Amino acid sequence: MKKVILIISLLIVTLSCKAQQIIPVEKMIEYRDSDVQIPEGAYLKDINGLLDKYVGTWKGTINNKNYTFIITKAKQKLVSISADELFIRYLITTVTGSIIEDTRNLPNTSPLVIEGDYISKSKGYYTLNYFGQNSTCGQSGVVFISTTKDNKQMKLFLSPDQGFLDRNKCSKVAEQVLPTTSMFLTKQ
Repeated sequence: MKKVILIISLLIVTLSCKAQQIIPVEKMIEYRDSDVQIPEGAYLKDINGLLDKYVGTWKGTINNKNYTFIITKAKQKLVSISADELFIRYLITTVTGSIIEDTRNLPNTSPLVIEGDYISKSKGYYTLNYFGQNSTCGQSGVVFISTTKDNKQMKLFLSPDQGFLDRNKCSKVAEQVLPTTSMFLTKQ
């Protein structure tokens, strides 16, 4: 009987050693910069609450367009790795209220939802990937967001992709609907 208990104890210890490795989400950029693989089964978790300041509804106006950005945080499974990420859904209207684009009711898996990527080394900004309605013709890029010290305002802008366009599908570069110059938004 002692041997059975010893074998079961060893089995439990062995299985518990394969527990999920928790890595702070802010370490993602270090892995990327060093070309070191994130361990399989790891969870890049927002243990320090760095993403929380962005979560909520933010509004602002620029270039005669009203923007509402709804930012949520969710755990995303990426093959064998999990990570806490931000997702941005948005409503863009003219100043008269006509809807230009609305992604507020789309799931996180929709390519039109702006998906989080990483926190900068300085922890001063967060980057997200954007693919618009016409991404094959250049309506895509990297969105940068940062907040003021009191977290009541957020700065946002899009750095458009500089990739090649398929001239068979695109006669011209698509107009960006997100601001390509810095805009300030107010937390609601």
